[in-house]
Amino acid sequence: MTPSGSLAPEALADAAYALGLWTGWGALHSILAARRVKAAFELALGPRCVLYPLGYALVSVWTFWLVLAKEPDLPQRMWAVGGAARVLLWAGQGAGVLLLAWAVLQVGGLRMLGLTQLWEFLHGRLSHGPDIRRQFRTTGAYGLVRHPMHAGGILILACQPTQSLGSLVFTLFGCAYMVLGTWLEERRLAAELGSAWRDYAARVPMLVPFFGARRF
Repeated sequence: MTPSGSLAPEALADAAYALGLWTGWGALHSILAARRVKAAFELALGPRCVLYPLGYALVSVWTFWLVLAKEPDLPQRMWAVGGAARVLLWAGQGAGVLLLAWAVLQVGGLRMLGLTQLWEFLHGRLSHGPDIRRQFRTTGAYGLVRHPMHAGGILILACQPTQSLGSLVFTLFGCAYMVLGTWLEERRLAAELGSAWRDYAARVPMLVPFFGARRF
């Protein structure tokens, strides 16, 4: 591993500013995903609320781009891992990509982005709101860990063999955001699914495969 030297105060200030930008993005992302916000849009939009997932995805991508555009340049190298350790980290990232892709395919990526709902809306086939029990999955990627998308995302971010100050800021934010999101999702699913979720949580680990089934 090749570590960096000490950081100038200006670089630390820029890093704090970047972290603040990403935290603001995460807060907006979470607010728009809240059940009360979705219920308010459903009341205001009526049947057209089936397009909410598409609008949510578009706003998320647009605001993500805005943060990238406003984020200060932080090229300072924090570390670079070489040799066999670098290969192991690449393998970890590959495992994260596979786990994330497996979970997205299992739940339906087009529906997650709202494109399936848009197609149904344009063709006059209005679907009802999501049935959480019907969508509850316990096999495939969800039989390996309870939150495979978050687990895959954390692996991708945490296993970067070379980190600049900018990528480290995003890694810290991303991992913290996904851990917090996992905790909130655990509470929501436990409340909505009751004993079905408790039985599932007793069998399947939360984020780390083969590490025991534990509550967060």
